[in-house]
Amino acid sequence: MAQNYTFNASLSMTANSATGYTQTQSGSFTLPIVGVDQIASGRIDCATGSDATIMAAPGVGRIIYVKNMDDTSSLEIYEGASTDNDLIGVLKPGEFLFTIIRGTGTTTARGTSNAVTAEYFAVEIEV
Repeated sequence: MAQNYTFNASLSMTANSATGYTQTQSGSFTLPIVGVDQIASGRIDCATGSDATIMAAPGVGRIIYVKNMDDTSSLEIYEGASTDNDLIGVLKPGEFLFTIIRGTGTTTARGTSNAVTAEYFAVEIEV
C-alpha cells in the first residue's frame, strides 16, 4: 500500500579563505511525497563492467542520495543501464550526489576502474 511522507532538507556551507574572507550559504525546503511504493537504502558493491541497481524502475521519479565510499576509484550513476549512456553523475572518492530524478528508468551504478562501495538512499515519488 502506498504511503505519504514529507521530506524536509536543509544544507549549510561555509568557505574560508587563507586571507580571512568567509562566505556562508544555507537553504532548506519541504517536499510532500505522496504515493510512495518503494524505499531503498543501504550499501552496495558496484563492480566495473556490470550495473548495480540502486532503485528499480519507479512510477514517476525518485529522490536519490548516493555516496562513493571508496578511497581511490570513481563511481558512475546512471538513469537506466550504463549502456544506455544516461549518465547522471561521476563521483570521485568521498563525493556524494543528492537530486530529484523525474523518470521511470532504473537507477544503476558502476565502478570506473575497480569495485566501489556505494552508500545510497532512494525514495520513489509520485508528485
